[in-house]
Amino acid sequence: MKFLRPSALILGMATMASTGSVQAQSGADRWRVTVSPYVWATSLDGNVTLAGRYAPVDVPFSDAFEHLEAAVMGDVEVRKGRWGGFVDYQYARTHEGVSLAGLPAELGTRATTVSGGLLYRLVDVPLSGRTTFGDQRSFRVEPIAGARWSKLRAELDTPLGATSKGADWTDLLLGLRVEADATEHWTLRGQVDAGGLGDSDRRSRSWQVLASYRTPAAGGAVSFNLGYRLLEQNYQQDDFTGRNFNWNVSRHGPVMGLSLTY
Repeated sequence: MKFLRPSALILGMATMASTGSVQAQSGADRWRVTVSPYVWATSLDGNVTLAGRYAPVDVPFSDAFEHLEAAVMGDVEVRKGRWGGFVDYQYARTHEGVSLAGLPAELGTRATTVSGGLLYRLVDVPLSGRTTFGDQRSFRVEPIAGARWSKLRAELDTPLGATSKGADWTDLLLGLRVEADATEHWTLRGQVDAGGLGDSDRRSRSWQVLASYRTPAAGGAVSFNLGYRLLEQNYQQDDFTGRNFNWNVSRHGPVMGLSLTY
């Protein structure tokens, strides 16, 4: 039987410790990608003006799916260390009956919103215990800087005729995200942002709160998300024909979805 020399044993232990340290460091700084499809059951409140015709928008949450004709929504986030980036996509087509000067009318809307930006983990306060990833639980604060592109189209059909109008624009946005690992599996998130700062003809604001339950799955993690979300947009456009288009609508309601992190 061969016995290792003390010097060789010490060298081997040092090598193993060094390798473990490198692996831990690379694990903390590795790339992580999160894909999150979701469903947002929105109430619509506000008004739309097309070519001088004012139409109120009022779709309560209880009728959200009745008036929703199509929807595609999802979020992709990439992280490494303190830095992160995200893209959020929303498309919804709705149709509802409205009253216009006492006359019945039909209002159809199509809204596409793409938001994207960068996040930086400015505050990271350790909490006791670890998450399902094996990371230290923590309280985090992350400023957000990015942009929101919106494309809208509204069609109003009345007994006096039909009219339609559309527009697209881009807002620069600033925001803040606050997260906390409440337990090994539960994470709480609040996020707020505002766009169109300084513009009189375009303004937007958005906020959301989410509770997520995370559990390991296939080398990554799966999260079940539930919360509430609001997006308020105010846009005004006038062209040389006088066909003004004003969109002053807020979308808000419960949101639920799934997140896959690798």
